[in-house]
Amino acid sequence: MERADQKHILVLITNPFAIINVIHSGLMAELSGHYRVSVMSDLLTAEDIKRLNEHFRLNMALLPTSVPTVSKPLKWLRTIQMLLFGHYFNLDTIRIKLLERSQVAHWLFCISRKSPSLILLSGSLLIFIRNWLIRSTTLPDLHASVVEHSFQAVISTSPLDLRENAMANSLRVHGIPCISIVISWDNLTSKGVINAKSDMVLVWNNLIALEYDRFYTALGDHALVHIAGIPRFDVYFQKQPSRNHHLTGIPEISPRTPIILFATGAIKHHACQNYLICDLLKYAQNRSGVVILVRCHPGDDPRRYDRFIGIKNVHFFHPFGRHPNQLPPVDFLETLHSQLARCAVCVQVASTMLLDAFACNKPCISIAYDAHSSVHYAQSMKRFYDYSHQQLLPACLKEPLVYSRRELFEKLDKILADGDAPDNLGSVVEPVIHHATPDSVSLATQCIREWLG
Repeated sequence: MERADQKHILVLITNPFAIINVIHSGLMAELSGHYRVSVMSDLLTAEDIKRLNEHFRLNMALLPTSVPTVSKPLKWLRTIQMLLFGHYFNLDTIRIKLLERSQVAHWLFCISRKSPSLILLSGSLLIFIRNWLIRSTTLPDLHASVVEHSFQAVISTSPLDLRENAMANSLRVHGIPCISIVISWDNLTSKGVINAKSDMVLVWNNLIALEYDRFYTALGDHALVHIAGIPRFDVYFQKQPSRNHHLTGIPEISPRTPIILFATGAIKHHACQNYLICDLLKYAQNRSGVVILVRCHPGDDPRRYDRFIGIKNVHFFHPFGRHPNQLPPVDFLETLHSQLARCAVCVQVASTMLLDAFACNKPCISIAYDAHSSVHYAQSMKRFYDYSHQQLLPACLKEPLVYSRRELFEKLDKILADGDAPDNLGSVVEPVIHHATPDSVSLATQCIREWLG
């Protein structure tokens, strides 16, 4: 129930994963208990807001105002800025992404890194472009009707998105502060620069907090950074999920049946992962009763797996339905939790599923080999594990890497033979997820409330 004296906040949502992290996690419910919440989104409709309000018992209101658009020249300039950002801070993620596109450009990038003068020049250009982008996206008259709501703060759930930057910059001119939520561990090193002056920033862990301080202090920002953990991970430390929730539409499977959960990666990163499903099927041929459950990435194309239709011991689950552009279903987190709780082992390729599995106290195997040994490094699975955020992982979280089908089979044999997972997996991953208890939502809310006063 809203009160007349409640402060009013605006939440920007332009990314499906922000919906999971902010709404599905329970963070929006916590905020709704203390504030009037309005949402500006290019994803959510009034009908979506109504459905989410009913399911999660919220009182969000959708502003009938569109998210600002960004011109192509500004997008091109931001691409150049990203290269300068990677060059100045020597980010392996940007370097490897450049190698994927052009070996010549990668060579020039590496050679120029040997010149202190060129590094200083890239830093100066980086700051100049960032200040120019902030000025260009600061439009005091943009959506004047929004200012009339007298918001106490604007919360940017995807602060690496230039559209959200434009909204935050324009409102900041009117004295409305900006709270930025960094929603994933790779965002600061893979998505470029936050082109807005954040007043407070919420991050996952101390490692990301140090990254933010390193980057944005050099860029002249001095935001208050709080470590709040991962709101959507709170579900893993709450009550156990329904054992059958993840098997909707799949024939009954005995509780004693070992399930290998394979989480596919984004299609833009992995052109084809069918060879991994084939390898898992080959493994299951000689192990009676093993079932493979393939959880498709939200951006995956279900048609890629038509060749496996009809095979008895492999089942596919599409969390966003069979249309990749759909919004995440309201039970997204519950479904993921139940799948992890039920499986014997998770298999994934350089994704956060490693952290999800360990948080659920499940062993996880990380794939670092390709369909053919002749694949160049620039297109190989191995390159993903050299990204900057992967390098921050403790050594114990890098142990599940396998570099061949033989190594995959050996690790699967060991895990399935041992039966139950070790009891310390949650504590192993704790430095990265920050909490081994369901406290991230309450801590994030507390940080916002204390800061707003």
